[in-house]
Amino acid sequence: MEKISPLRASLKAFEQFKAQRAQKRQENTGVGATNPFGLTFKGAVVQMDVFESQAPKAEKNETNSRSEAFKKAGKLAASAWIATKSRFNSFKQSAISFGNRIKENTINAWDKLSKTEITFTGLFKDSVSNLQKRPVSELETMFKDELQTV
Repeated sequence: MEKISPLRASLKAFEQFKAQRAQKRQENTGVGATNPFGLTFKGAVVQMDVFESQAPKAEKNETNSRSEAFKKAGKLAASAWIATKSRFNSFKQSAISFGNRIKENTINAWDKLSKTEITFTGLFKDSVSNLQKRPVSELETMFKDELQTV
């Protein structure tokens, strides 16, 4: 009897596995022609266009991570610039409208003042010194007339 070492047993199992795999490949030659992966999913052959290539993702992670970060930062900066610009435009428009309202109110006030007449003749006519020089009967009639208007 020959002693079987664990290493020899594992080599023998590997050879059997390798032979079975080669046999399956030979049986599936038709599948390998249309489907290079030779995979089936629940009995249906998986088409080639289902798989994504992993090479671009690996390149994207290594080489394009900085460019992606710069693109994102650029988009963020552009968005911030547009928002700031619109805020300044909004502030500018509100300042312009405020200035226009002040201008219109000033013009309206000036027009009202230019159409208004102010006379000071009655104020100086009935001063205390002038009233003292008048007779009492005249002052009495002036007082009655003034009370009737009130």
